[in-house]
Amino acid sequence: MIFKSVLLALVGVATAVPTILSPRAEAPCDPWSDECREVITANACFAAYVPSGDIPTVLRCVDVDDSAVAERKLCNCYGCAETTVQDFATGILGCKASS
Repeated sequence: MIFKSVLLALVGVATAVPTILSPRAEAPCDPWSDECREVITANACFAAYVPSGDIPTVLRCVDVDDSAVAERKLCNCYGCAETTVQDFATGILGCKASS
């Protein structure tokens, strides 16, 4: 949205065009946190295993030793991942965006 506002300002349009935010726009992601870094670096693993829907295998992409920790990290950071992972986190794991 910021880029769109700047771009529109550069071409002489005074206001930005409003956009409708999708539910994914509220997905949690702090790319500078240690917790989210593990979710970000797991994207290749997610690409291989999310289509299977196998929860334990997908969670091992984030933490191979503790599935509870992996689920917490994924729920706290699913906005840092691809849309298929976001759908997995919200649809399969039941993760919710913080309010």
